Amino acid sequence: MNYLMKKITLVALLATSVSMAMPAQAAIQSLQFAGQVESGYYNGTSYQGQFSFDDAGLLASGTELLNLSTLNFNFGGSLFNLGTPALADATAVFQDGVFTGLEWSVDSNSPAIGFSLIAGDADTSDAFFAYDTALGLSGTGSLAYAAAVPEPTQSGLILAGLGLIGWIAARRQS
Repeated sequence: MNYLMKKITLVALLATSVSMAMPAQAAIQSLQFAGQVESGYYNGTSYQGQFSFDDAGLLASGTELLNLSTLNFNFGGSLFNLGTPALADATAVFQDGVFTGLEWSVDSNSPAIGFSLIAGDADTSDAFFAYDTALGLSGTGSLAYAAAVPEPTQSGLILAGLGLIGWIAARRQS
């Protein structure tokens, strides 16, 4: 029986090694963002949101725009999403495969406050938020992006299974 457990453990280790050596598959990516208005009428107002997109079409060359599959944005007590009338589709912007931020603009006529999420040039460090109201009040704010709560990876699940096999083998020996 001890020989069989060693063989199962060896096969599991081999499977883990192979799966970790394979390149990561494109998938739905989910990110969160937040910031605070730093000028104008809404100075000090915070905002936050989350979005997701499928990066399967990402080529990692030049400037690339990927349409978002979900978007929720809370600003000034209002919730905005992909159904909000916008000047253009909301997109995740990449420069040579590096995420630089969101591009999305909502007109100030509907709703009464318009805003833009503006991507950075080379990365998210210079991405920002700008707003303008129907009354001409305007300002800007910072934007920070963070990964949403990650899903368990295939490697993590395999390692958990491998740990379970080891625990079972140790129990049988004692």
